[in-house]
Amino acid sequence: MMFKSSFFNLENHREVNELIVPDSIFHKFDFTEQWVLKAGASFIHIVCSPSGTSDPRITLKSTDPLFSSLPRMDHALVNIDQERKIISIGPITALLIDSFQEDTIIKHSLKEYFTECQRWFQQQGGLFFLMTVSSFVNDEAEGYLFDQGDWQKRPLPYPDVIYNRSHSRKLENHKQFEAALNRTRERSIHLFNSSFLSKDAAYSHLKTHSSIQPHLPQTALGLERLEEMLSIHHVVFVKRVNGSKGRYIIRIQKRAKDYLVSQNSFSSKPTHVFHTYSSLYRQLQCWCRNSRYIVQETIPFLTVNGHTLDFRFLCHRNHRGSWSVISTAARIASEDQFVANIDQGGCMEPPLEILSDLFPSGHREIYSNMKDLSLSASSYLSEHLEGNFAEFGIDIGVDSAGKPWIIEVNSKPSKKTFIDNERIRPSVKGLYEYSYNIWKGKGGII
Repeated sequence: MMFKSSFFNLENHREVNELIVPDSIFHKFDFTEQWVLKAGASFIHIVCSPSGTSDPRITLKSTDPLFSSLPRMDHALVNIDQERKIISIGPITALLIDSFQEDTIIKHSLKEYFTECQRWFQQQGGLFFLMTVSSFVNDEAEGYLFDQGDWQKRPLPYPDVIYNRSHSRKLENHKQFEAALNRTRERSIHLFNSSFLSKDAAYSHLKTHSSIQPHLPQTALGLERLEEMLSIHHVVFVKRVNGSKGRYIIRIQKRAKDYLVSQNSFSSKPTHVFHTYSSLYRQLQCWCRNSRYIVQETIPFLTVNGHTLDFRFLCHRNHRGSWSVISTAARIASEDQFVANIDQGGCMEPPLEILSDLFPSGHREIYSNMKDLSLSASSYLSEHLEGNFAEFGIDIGVDSAGKPWIIEVNSKPSKKTFIDNERIRPSVKGLYEYSYNIWKGKGGII
């Protein structure tokens, strides 16, 4: 039996944990024996008592630090399993973020996303909190909970779901992080988007899909292939395999007597001219150093008033476990930028409006093809990548024939990339729906 109820904590003066249940619920079950109260991946043994009133709330009296610190929830989802004598409250979801100083959270780039998640989980039923990577790797049952207008650190139960938004690739490759991942699996905690997806890994998987491969620009791994790629395509991108936010990308054009280079991460001078390949290559080695890079052909994508254009399709697993597109945006690069990323000053527009200007008679079909390509890529990658993935940001460009091309796949897509026409953005609703599905599927497993 599942229902919504207000959930409260009261001070406990007894040694046992007591859950006070509304009379209307209490008389439907046999509460004579000891039960288990489960919140996230944590649990305590409880005795259940009737409220003796018509008050519909559920009240917990506990001295357990993880449960006594649970906040008031006005719309808590409660599931009662009579056979196993388990009462579950959820879903409880933690957003894993890099460690920060407590007084800087109000300046965090995702602070609006944090509060939207908290508000939506509170409205729909459940609990959302922030978990730092340091707490995660040190196995500390604690997090930052939004209460009384501020994010406050407190002990909290281990969650049902962890959404990994850490931006430290170095940390994700550390043995402590791997040990923490193993602990989540042992506790049946579902952690998704467990790592960054490198550009070379995404390409190597997608090129094996017969329907997706024709929509991928030719790509080579390593600067050693640069001269060959330039001789074939004349214009290429050089991209750091672990780059993000439009950084560490170099555009190289082979001209009759020189090479024109555009970049946005290595020098204050955005364009450079090299008269020999050897001088170009020496500079690239200086810029790229020991990092891994891919060389990718430059497709002549359509532009808007001469500005670079691409489309972001945000794909998420839905309540049935299949993939759906939950938001889309056309991204237009700022003046003198060759990438359309919002972090590099790009702006967003409704995609169908942009497409209708470019293709007055066929824009809906092109949009549908882009959507299908995004879903195919998301489904295929989630099946073939190691780890759990439930969200991808697919970047797509369109050529003059209306053919879509996959530019990049992001496993931790920017939360700035959405068109603000809803009070709660689709990615927040998608996170709740996915968390609810995971929680419901667990069925009170301990």
